[in-house]
Amino acid sequence: MKDVYKRLLLEMIANCKRSDREFARALGVSQPTVTRARGWLEKNGFVREYTVIPEFSKIGLEIVAFTFIKIRPETKMEKVEEIRSRGKAFFEKHPNIVMALRGEGFSSDGIVVSLHRDYAEFVQFMRDLKMETVNTDVMGSFLASLKDVYQYRHLTFRTLKEYLAEE
Repeated sequence: MKDVYKRLLLEMIANCKRSDREFARALGVSQPTVTRARGWLEKNGFVREYTVIPEFSKIGLEIVAFTFIKIRPETKMEKVEEIRSRGKAFFEKHPNIVMALRGEGFSSDGIVVSLHRDYAEFVQFMRDLKMETVNTDVMGSFLASLKDVYQYRHLTFRTLKEYLAEE
């Protein structure tokens, strides 16, 4: 990847709301260079989407849940595709799921990150998860209040720019 593409991507991670002209000024390049670089980053999958990170508690969301799931050990390989298919259908049906990934840890091989209006909604979500997925177990959940005054760092990507720039 060209240096200007990487530098632009880092600037966009920190604040994508800026105009191409503002990015050009920050990078010391021309505005058409930024426009071409942005187009290349989008076309080549470096930019998945542009979005806003809201203050979740102000828009009616009270809980973030990290739910750990595991495919049962006795599950036969031919069942794995059905598990994936049903999991994908579940994720599509629940737009409050912001991330679902395979992984390792806490005796689990997957994690679901979801946002909820309240505890009752989370409980219903868990019932649905257990009913609609097959050959999987919920190993546990970690819940955090989005209204807690002691949030040590809100979701942000600004600091990621600094981390990625260290390379």
